[in-house]
Amino acid sequence: MRRITPLLFFLFALTASVTQAQTPRSAGDYLHRGVARFANGDLEGAIADYDRAIENGLLGVSNGAERRDARSSRGDRKVVIVNRGRSLAIIPLAAVAYYDRGLVRQAKGELDGAIVDFGMAIELAPRFAESYFNRGVVRYRKGEMNEAIRDLNRAIEIYPMYAKAYVNRGNAWRAKGETDSAFADYSRAIQLDPHLSMAYNNRGIIHYVRGNYDQALADYDTAVKLDPRLTEAYNNRGIARFAKGELDGAIADYSKAISIDPRFAAAYKNRGLVRLAQGLDAEAEKDFDECHALSKEPKPLHDQYIEGARR
Repeated sequence: MRRITPLLFFLFALTASVTQAQTPRSAGDYLHRGVARFANGDLEGAIADYDRAIENGLLGVSNGAERRDARSSRGDRKVVIVNRGRSLAIIPLAAVAYYDRGLVRQAKGELDGAIVDFGMAIELAPRFAESYFNRGVVRYRKGEMNEAIRDLNRAIEIYPMYAKAYVNRGNAWRAKGETDSAFADYSRAIQLDPHLSMAYNNRGIIHYVRGNYDQALADYDTAVKLDPRLTEAYNNRGIARFAKGELDGAIADYSKAISIDPRFAAAYKNRGLVRLAQGLDAEAEKDFDECHALSKEPKPLHDQYIEGARR
């Protein structure tokens, strides 16, 4: 799963930071503490702080919300500056608080609430590319591919160097079956950020679907070199190796994925299929049992799939 990072971690904030011993008073104080609570896994506490940051951040902020010198009566800054390489965006604190609260709701699986929060952030800061990006990600998770693509289009329009937006738009194109567009987006993401492991992994999927197994393997190799703990890439490389008849290599990849994430159900199923092909029925059955224990598949459907693979 993609790691969700509160925006304040990559901002130049114009508000003073706060220690845990202090009592928050300003929007910036609550925002900082909300970030800390989110990082520590206290999602409810983070939401409470973001609620207060929004309340305080909206006080005194009107049509001039994006002015660098907007201040409350205490002199607290009401904006932050997002640094995107050489491009700076001035964002109202309230928009950042909505954005960060949207991230918490996204992490909690409250997708509709997250969409509302990202939308509020966009309303306050129409050129807030990160809000369009994350709203697009949530809409992708909801299966709303056209809406996701529209949001990611806007994120890219605002920030054309946004490599991760190309990756996620590629995912939406792929879900719609438009593999040429997906391939183009993954390749563009790689051009912009050659260290983006998931872009190689996802482009490898397109190569595999097209029957270009060697190109798929090359992309998966790069993905695991860049991120040695990317379980999806090991699993996918195992699938490509199995397709090429490289059974021992496929077993090694599935086993590596399982060693990193012992709850990766698909890797057990795939390793079981290879072991069936090797005639190792007992070992295969253990893998299938482990897959069933971890997955949400109904057992009759699971057993039907396995029996089909045995034929």
